Amino acid sequence: MSAKMYALIEDNVEQFYSIADKKIGESMHFAEFVDSMKDHKDLLQGSDDEDHLEDCLHDMWNEKWSKYL
Repeated sequence: MSAKMYALIEDNVEQFYSIADKKIGESMHFAEFVDSMKDHKDLLQGSDDEDHLEDCLHDMWNEKWSKYL
């Protein structure tokens, strides 16, 4: 993979997680969070996270809301 392609994938992954960070605060339930992020899953194309979308979102969800327990 070329350096330019790798940089593009990394930028897209960063954008995905920026959107997820915003959406997680707007979601009352994990399923709602996952649904809101499905429209953005194309940003993970070519990354390791692409095949593990729900696992990654679940980790984010647990980390975010564990602060409030």
